[in-house]
Amino acid sequence: MNATPWSGEYRRISLGIIALVSVFGFEGIAIGSIMPVAVRDLHALSDYSSVFTSFTMASLVGMTLAGLWADRIGFDRAVLVTIVLLAIGSLLAGTAHALAQLLVGRVFQGLGLGTDLVTMYVLVARAYPEELRPKALGMLAGAWVVPGLLGPGLAGLLVQYFSWRVTFLIIPVLLLGPLLLLVPEIRKLPQVEPKHHDDPVTQLAAVILAIGALVALQLLLSHAGEWSLPILAPCVAVCVGLVALSTKWLMPAGYLRLVRGLPSVIAVRGLIAGSFFGAEVFVPLALQHERNVSVALSGAVLSAATVFWFAGSAAQASKHITWSQVQVMQGGAVLVVLSIALLPFTVFVISDKLLAALISALVWGVASFGMGLIYPTLGVLMLNISEEQDHPRLSTSLQMSDSFGVVVMTSISGGVLTYATHMDGLSGKTFTIMWIFPAVIGVFALFATARVIKK
Repeated sequence: MNATPWSGEYRRISLGIIALVSVFGFEGIAIGSIMPVAVRDLHALSDYSSVFTSFTMASLVGMTLAGLWADRIGFDRAVLVTIVLLAIGSLLAGTAHALAQLLVGRVFQGLGLGTDLVTMYVLVARAYPEELRPKALGMLAGAWVVPGLLGPGLAGLLVQYFSWRVTFLIIPVLLLGPLLLLVPEIRKLPQVEPKHHDDPVTQLAAVILAIGALVALQLLLSHAGEWSLPILAPCVAVCVGLVALSTKWLMPAGYLRLVRGLPSVIAVRGLIAGSFFGAEVFVPLALQHERNVSVALSGAVLSAATVFWFAGSAAQASKHITWSQVQVMQGGAVLVVLSIALLPFTVFVISDKLLAALISALVWGVASFGMGLIYPTLGVLMLNISEEQDHPRLSTSLQMSDSFGVVVMTSISGGVLTYATHMDGLSGKTFTIMWIFPAVIGVFALFATARVIKK
């Protein structure tokens, strides 16, 4: 009988990992569904994208700290920090009566997510043998299925009968289960002597540089429509350039040049993440704002995403797949690009709003299937072609690349949204323009996948 992540010796830690990732899954899916309601209640629609980018930028700090110190303080304490940060952030966001407090809450939540993303990848490497890692990473995607199915509907009910705030406030309660399940199991894992070649001061300085540039990028694009293009464009270019400069200390050498092997593995993660999430974050807003679709129904897009993503993750781990790893990722990238290209049609052209929401959910499910093929494959490649002592550092780089792609792309698309709100108002044309940029980045990701394997 073949071993699985649910075999006897792995069962308890698998259950603990699933429990924690499921809470983060609920946070991501449910909060994404109710955020249009929250920002309208706080009179901050023009700052919609900042609620997501502040979260993602804070996660960069969490990733850095986890990558540098998780081995030193112990992964049980790192997971405990993750849980505490998410709980604090959820309480702050749920009690916010102004955009500033909501953003602070999202920062704490982002710190927690950043720590979690790195520790989960390293835990997979430490807890499971190499042959089980594809299934274990697929299991992480599976942890999003139940929250993905229940999250939007539950969020919609909470908004209808209580308040969007309750969606945030129940998260600390949900964290009690992972706390009791996972921390004791992590303490049983063998310790690995960490490498000390990373300079914490340099790493943190580089992250601060990147975050400063990303914050400036977000602020600049929040003035789209107020400032002239000749002033805005060079400033935006400088910000993107500073983010690129920070990668000299945060990424493997050759990251920006797509050098074959690890640099391209990590670069592809950023490209495909920017493409997918840069498009997805605006789908519920488009359906709610332009088609008057309910929170629960627009959240069906995110529900479909979790189910199809899990299906893709399961497919990449299947022994029946005869494609190479590069072919699997190329197939996934094609699905992402084609799905983004179809969004304007499914959201705006279909006359019946119910049918538009359902077809949009199906199309975005196809994109998510593609992401399910790509993400675990990249993770397995990173873990298998690197030394165990390098896993925390490279896991951090992988997650940072993801975040850089998401923040830059979301900020650019958000700039288009802000420009429209200052000019003629949002329309189907606005969202169509916003989705062009992620589609182009997805094409770059498609071609870059050919470089993840050294010849």
